[in-house]
Amino acid sequence: MHKFMIKHAKEVFVSSNTEGIEKVKKGNYAYLMEATSIEYNTERECNLTQIGGLLDSKGYGIAVKKGKRKLRNWLTGGILRLQQDGVLHNIKERWWKQKKGGGICTQTKKASGTVNELGLGNVGGVFVVMLLGLFLSACVAVAEFFWFQRKLRRDPEMSLFKLLMRELKYAVTCGSSSKSAPKLKTQSKDEATNAFPGYSSLQ
Repeated sequence: MHKFMIKHAKEVFVSSNTEGIEKVKKGNYAYLMEATSIEYNTERECNLTQIGGLLDSKGYGIAVKKGKRKLRNWLTGGILRLQQDGVLHNIKERWWKQKKGGGICTQTKKASGTVNELGLGNVGGVFVVMLLGLFLSACVAVAEFFWFQRKLRRDPEMSLFKLLMRELKYAVTCGSSSKSAPKLKTQSKDEATNAFPGYSSLQ
């Protein structure tokens, strides 16, 4: 990556963080910036995001004149106490996420993360599939009924439609548990012979 950046220095290097952020907004550009500055800007620019974690970790330091050991120890102890008491964290939260337009993107993410209730338009397809399946199953049942009734011996005056209505009435009214079994049509001698070729009928 370093070789590529050196080779295309005019295209990839910028003179300030502001220029780098503007270049990122235009697209096809990733800007390497200090994590603290990235966090500050992503709290205000919702179309910016941090990719990955930290490349490394470095701390801030306050330089004092050489030999000023007491001052150095006083500053070090004071910073540690502020960090331990949570004062530094509260200051960061105030200026990063509360002041100067901070926290806008956090509120937007929370609002966009809410789950909407499912309406009829979201689950309407389920009912369509169920109704279609019910219709197809009814068609198959009726076709099977007519096909089966063709093989049964029935009263010539009883039409297939009347038989169907009788069966539906029996099913809806929850008829008795016992029901006379339908009788198959009797086969003639020739039909029996054709049905079982190779076997002669009994004389």
